[in-house]
Amino acid sequence: MSIHSTNPFSDPVNEPARQLRGRLGARVTVWAAGELDDDAAGLTVSSMMVVPGDPWRVTGLVNVDSDLADVLEETGRAAVTLLEGPDEEISDTFSGALPSLGGPFRRGDWVNSAWGPRLEGRTWAGIQIEEIRMLGWLNQVTGALREVGVTDDPAPLHHIRGRYRAL
Repeated sequence: MSIHSTNPFSDPVNEPARQLRGRLGARVTVWAAGELDDDAAGLTVSSMMVVPGDPWRVTGLVNVDSDLADVLEETGRAAVTLLEGPDEEISDTFSGALPSLGGPFRRGDWVNSAWGPRLEGRTWAGIQIEEIRMLGWLNQVTGALREVGVTDDPAPLHHIRGRYRAL
């Protein structure tokens, strides 16, 4: 017997719009800006796309309350690193789900670039921020693609239906 007309343990994560988004699946990336050992900030971002044009552009959705949002506003540039299969802990660290003593950049081999910190040995892109605007509850960050470093990328890390998958 229950005194509730609805399930008291229901999780708002299971709302239909979240279920739809979760079924799309997405490549897992870390967007980072600033300088290591100074003002660097990073965030796991899976809602993004690369748009062809002259120049090509990258657009992604960034939490407005994140440290990254502030540093993007200050620097006007970002490094976008594509994660691979063994990088699940890095993704969880930059999303805030997993703590890291000394900060998130202690997990993995990060190096400075002209665009922000990037993870060594991974495919990455440097973007010059052109526009930041609110879209729903997030910032849509759009930047011109200025530099790309491509690696073999043997096991791309994706997130689908709440789980990581290396493809």
